[in-house]
Amino acid sequence: MGVETFVEKVRRTVERFALLERNMGVLVGLSGGVDSVVLLHVLLELAPRYGWKVEAAHFHHGLRGEEADRDQAFVEKLCEEWGVYLETGRGDVATLARERGRGVEEAAREARYAFLRATMGKRGLARLAVAHTMSDAVETFFMRLIKGASPYGLRGILPRRESVVRPLIEVSRAEVEEYASHLGLPHVEDSTNRDLSRFRNWVRWRLIPLLKEQNPRVEHAVARFMEILREEDRVLREEARRKALDLTRKREEGVELSRSSLEELPQGMRRRVVLELIHSMGGDARWDHLERLATLVKGQGEAMVQLPGGLVVVRDGEHLRFAWGPPPEPEDVEVLVPGPGLYSLGDYLFHLQELEEGGEKVVVSMWSILMDRDKVDFPLVIRYKRPGDAIYLAKVGHKKLQDLFVDAKVPRRERRRIPLLVDSQGRILWVPGLRWDARVLAGEKASRHLLVTVRRGSGGGQRDPFD
Repeated sequence: MGVETFVEKVRRTVERFALLERNMGVLVGLSGGVDSVVLLHVLLELAPRYGWKVEAAHFHHGLRGEEADRDQAFVEKLCEEWGVYLETGRGDVATLARERGRGVEEAAREARYAFLRATMGKRGLARLAVAHTMSDAVETFFMRLIKGASPYGLRGILPRRESVVRPLIEVSRAEVEEYASHLGLPHVEDSTNRDLSRFRNWVRWRLIPLLKEQNPRVEHAVARFMEILREEDRVLREEARRKALDLTRKREEGVELSRSSLEELPQGMRRRVVLELIHSMGGDARWDHLERLATLVKGQGEAMVQLPGGLVVVRDGEHLRFAWGPPPEPEDVEVLVPGPGLYSLGDYLFHLQELEEGGEKVVVSMWSILMDRDKVDFPLVIRYKRPGDAIYLAKVGHKKLQDLFVDAKVPRRERRRIPLLVDSQGRILWVPGLRWDARVLAGEKASRHLLVTVRRGSGGGQRDPFD
């Protein structure tokens, strides 16, 4: 494939899936590998045509020692030569993984995306472009298939999920490497990419080559299958969503589903309705979970199935009750925040950044706030709700968190799972996803800013937009 043909193919992907609009700002996640370098180069090639503002960000995970330092130095030099603004960040992923009880790869991904999301807000950019290719999507398909995914999980990596876009999703890794070779684009190699103890690498270097012996275009065949699956899945999900609404009733601590009404549905639609209900509550389930849930529908007596992240399904007479389980930690757990950085409690990851300038570009939301740094003193604390907790609200005064949760219709069990950002005097600064103390927000006269963004992990009620 020629250079012009490659660029045109990416352009068609961008337009087909409405990944980027004209005059839009986009942040490229730049690792320094060939995929991300090609992504940055192609978007820069297309930028004049669409008026895009293209910037880059690189996250140092605190792993791989000198090799990671080399990667950061490389992207810094590359962006300087190409005239691209670059934001860099760093985290101690190994420590984060231990604290959260997660694998290093999962913790690295969470920390990286928390940094990328914060950078988007800081720079006022509307999209995050990541360098997943068709080959990555096919590898993910087989990884999920082998582990036992539901049909929902086999749809593959989506071209776009909320603000995250994947312009290279319709080109293979071989095409990316050919493009880089033609133009002599520099890049770095991650030595861990050849480690066959990692599941993805085993799929990439062992399984896919075996499949290509039977069909050299197996990646395109699987990609076509995933596209068909996504189209049919969209139709079935809409129908399942309607039926789920008809068959469920809301209760104070969750949702109740009629077993007898569910059993009247065809088996395929029965699974779809249950899965759609789980997703509507912010949970997730693999194929083995759906099989276990099928036994709840048909059996007798009390029984329970625990889903990933704490969602519990209980057989209660003629109904199935879906509700969130107990909090992951005791209520008196505290996380000390001595300064900017990454901190976690339960399913939530907090990213605090001090900004000397550029605060006016930050996009503030329920999951991202900008505070006046001169009104906030470290150390801060992240903790759960305690009896008598109250937050100061503009035009309202102090309001008990209990009343705040009731007004916002937060389920009772979920109230104990929401972490609070508290200052050293015990003043609640922010209830992520709900309200904040307006007295500490940055105004026009603020000279220093503290940007705080929160991401809720895959185990919680807010589905991960970066999957």
